[in-house]
Amino acid sequence: MFSSLIWRISVYSLVALASLFFVTRFAVGQTTSIPPNFVPNGGGLNPYGTSGDFGPLQPLTELPPDFRGDDFNNFPGQRGSYASSLGANRGSFSTAPTIFGDFFGGGFSAFGGSQRVTRSFTAPGVLLSATQNTILGFEVGDDSIPNDVFTTGLPSDLSGDGNPDSFGILEPLPTSDAPTSPGQGFVFDPDSGRAVYVGNSGGQTAINGIFTNGQNWFVSYDYVASLTGTDVDPIVPVPGPGVSARRVKVSENFSADVRNRLFLNYSFFNDAYGGLGDINRYVLGFERIVFEDLISIEARLPIAATYGSTQTIGLDENRNIELGNAAIIGKGVLLATEQYIWSAGVGVGLPLADDTVLRRDNRDVLQVQNRSVHLFPFTSLLFRYDQYWTLQGVTQLDVALNGDPIRGDLTGASLPKIGTFNDSTLLHLDFAATRSVYRNPCGSHLRELLFNGELHYTGTLQESDFVSSGGITYTNLAKNFNILNATVGAHFVLADNLIVSPAISVPLRDGLDEQFDYEAQVQVNYLP
Repeated sequence: MFSSLIWRISVYSLVALASLFFVTRFAVGQTTSIPPNFVPNGGGLNPYGTSGDFGPLQPLTELPPDFRGDDFNNFPGQRGSYASSLGANRGSFSTAPTIFGDFFGGGFSAFGGSQRVTRSFTAPGVLLSATQNTILGFEVGDDSIPNDVFTTGLPSDLSGDGNPDSFGILEPLPTSDAPTSPGQGFVFDPDSGRAVYVGNSGGQTAINGIFTNGQNWFVSYDYVASLTGTDVDPIVPVPGPGVSARRVKVSENFSADVRNRLFLNYSFFNDAYGGLGDINRYVLGFERIVFEDLISIEARLPIAATYGSTQTIGLDENRNIELGNAAIIGKGVLLATEQYIWSAGVGVGLPLADDTVLRRDNRDVLQVQNRSVHLFPFTSLLFRYDQYWTLQGVTQLDVALNGDPIRGDLTGASLPKIGTFNDSTLLHLDFAATRSVYRNPCGSHLRELLFNGELHYTGTLQESDFVSSGGITYTNLAKNFNILNATVGAHFVLADNLIVSPAISVPLRDGLDEQFDYEAQVQVNYLP
């Protein structure tokens, strides 16, 4: 099913790209270039508020109010003197183009270690053999014969009085009344088994004296299990909740300006790190201006065809359609001048993704409960260098307000809580340069073409958290990471209110800082 889905997506993507290519060739072939000093004339109102065809882009403050009638004249920098909501109509897109972004957004962790379960009891010892290898037997139940646990015949003197008072023991047989393996995968540790002479003290420490039949011994031994059942200290990769759609990067399909829009982001991640393979991610969203041209609210909902949230050790990976963590983002324009737009805001990530579950032998051994709420404070600056070039920068933090409870146990019993895992705080730095290379307002298909070149950095501000209990540990694959990616893409402005934007991102670092081989993406913005 998953392979069929990938095949269909690939075919549809190729058809869409081919169609876009021919549409572009047709539109360009039917259009003459616009002279640099072209003055608009003729009839009809275009989205710049002037009549006739497009001329070169005007400075921000020289753009008249939008023809919808919206205006706001009391904002610093004469906000109302240029087109209301620059991004709210097709003609204004080049004054505040969007950034593509680059982020994988997934958490990939490691669950490892060996769990040790100790069995212990106090029982009377009976001497079964007094030859060179002394053998004692211990009875746990009501049998008259001590046949539950036996010593190995290798004594030692723990009390220091010269008399043997400690023996190694053999693993109890499954028919024994003594407690045996706590579950499948647990192996008896012969080095841990010990019977200690305690007499009538009832304690756990060897006492002086010579033992006799019927006196008490403290018997203790361990069973140990690893996740794979073979390695001494195995590490099993574990996808975080909503893998590839867990953490949000505000700069993806983002502009410093506020606007009304509906959008869809599609990303194909080739060979994602940690053995996740190829991943297809979709983000559905909208942005709505809620106060004049100053404040907007944006909502995003990611969905991914990816590594399933439930995996079973020893079986092939489970692929599934996974819902990610949703995000609500508020953005406000703080300053607008002839060349600048400065905005800031904050987003909140809501834990909608499924919990992560790791299973073995039809039993849950790990559960990562998706409970963490994240805050995304950010600020952005747009600089319009001239009528062709626009520069943008975005700085964002991703801060977890609380942690995810971790439950783990290898015995097959109900999973106890072994701790709370807190995501590392992330710093995102993004820079984009946009160049307008083609404009034709009268074209039947392509109205404008812009190219983007971008550089993106993501780094942790502290080492990864870890949770450990009973010898098992849950943590990130890397304590720290510093991701550096580059993105190139184009914006095709079609008809009056549709922008289709294909792009590709590539990592500039290797190791765990290389989260994928490449990311191919298409973003679609509809400006009603």
